[in-house]
Amino acid sequence: PPAGRLCEGAISLTGRSQLRVRYDIRMEPRIQYATTSDGVSIALWSIGEGLPIVNPPPALPWSHIELEWQIPEWRHWYEHLQETYQIVRYDNRGSGLSTRNVSDFSLEAHLRDLEAVVDRLGLEKFALFGMYTNAPVAIAYAARHPERVSQLILFCAMARATDSHASPGTEEALAHLRDIDYELFTETLAHTVFGWSEGDAAHRVAVYMRESLSHKAARICWESD
Repeated sequence: PPAGRLCEGAISLTGRSQLRVRYDIRMEPRIQYATTSDGVSIALWSIGEGLPIVNPPPALPWSHIELEWQIPEWRHWYEHLQETYQIVRYDNRGSGLSTRNVSDFSLEAHLRDLEAVVDRLGLEKFALFGMYTNAPVAIAYAARHPERVSQLILFCAMARATDSHASPGTEEALAHLRDIDYELFTETLAHTVFGWSEGDAAHRVAVYMRESLSHKAARICWESD
C-alpha cells in the first residue's frame, strides 16, 4: 500500500487467534539483523534520534519486535519515547524474528545477544533500560562495560531470574500447566503475573507470547532458570 496510508490488517497467530490492528505503515520500524559471537542471528530495530536507550526484551524470554507494534499500549510507549530518544529493541535468541533453533538461554548467551546489537549499531555509549525479567542482563552488562553505559535504568527489576519465581507450589502448578496446555499457560501468565487486568489487553499479550516463543523453547527456558 502507498506510504502513509492507514491500513487494517490481520496477522495469523497460533491456533485460532488473530490479532487485528489498525496502523500507519509510516511508523513501522525497519527490521535489521546482528550476528552474535556464536553465530546466532538477532533481529532488531532502532527508531528516533537523541540519546540511545537500549531496551532488551522486557518479557524475556518472550519477544517479537514486529508483533509488539500491534499492541496499542506498547506501540504508544515507543512512539512517545522516539520523540526525544533513539530507542533500540531486539528479539533475544530463540524468539520472535531471531534465530529460533537454539538451546542456550543462559545469562551469558543473552549478554552475547545484547553485545551483538550495540556493536551492530555502532553505539559507543548508551543508556540501558532493565525491567522485569531482562534486568539481570542489563545489570550484568553495565557491570562489565561501565565505559559504554551512560545510565542504567531499572524498573520493577530483579537481580536474578529466580527472583521472579512464585512459591514452590505455584511454580509446580505453572510448570504442569505449561507442559499440558501452552495456550492456557500463556493466558494465565498474561492475566496474573504480568498484571494485565483488562481481558482484551491480557489476551493480546498471551497471543504475543505464543507467537514469540515455541512451546518447546518455553520449556527449555523455564527449566534453565
